[in-house]
Amino acid sequence: MRNEEQYSILALSWQAQQTIYADLVERPQIEACGVLLGLQEYNESGESALRWHIENVVPLRNSANSPVFFEFDPAELLQVEMQHSEHIVGVYHSHPTGYARASSTDRQNMQRVNQEQQIPWCWLIVCGPFDSTFAQMVEQGALPGKRMIAYYHHPEPDGPGLAKLNVELSKRHGVK
Repeated sequence: MRNEEQYSILALSWQAQQTIYADLVERPQIEACGVLLGLQEYNESGESALRWHIENVVPLRNSANSPVFFEFDPAELLQVEMQHSEHIVGVYHSHPTGYARASSTDRQNMQRVNQEQQIPWCWLIVCGPFDSTFAQMVEQGALPGKRMIAYYHHPEPDGPGLAKLNVELSKRHGVK
């Protein structure tokens, strides 16, 4: 039985949101992608992440250059891993077509990384379209949080499997 509290929140700082949105506006036709930097808050036993705090992101080149698939540039990913190894807590990518859930490829990658490779990353997907309306919303600070979905795949083979995370958006400093 899955304990929803164990995998409940992915919290995005204002700075992380702005970097992701700028990346999406820059690459609206392909899957924008990058890594999430921050920290994980664990349960009392230290076994399961309760919350992912995302403080910053690093956009990476999509070497597949595709609207339906992303692949990190290996050299860029290695460089980020060397510079930020202790702070990488997840991956983000976009679905420019507006597909509002994890694709079968996404789910396979989540299972491979979280379960087979035992890397406790969270996965953030931002759903398009990333058109002029989206760009205006970002410019005006009306951030489209409803277009974000996040997941974590439990690492234990007999565990609960794929769990959806609630996305929590920090507001700009000084804004209530």
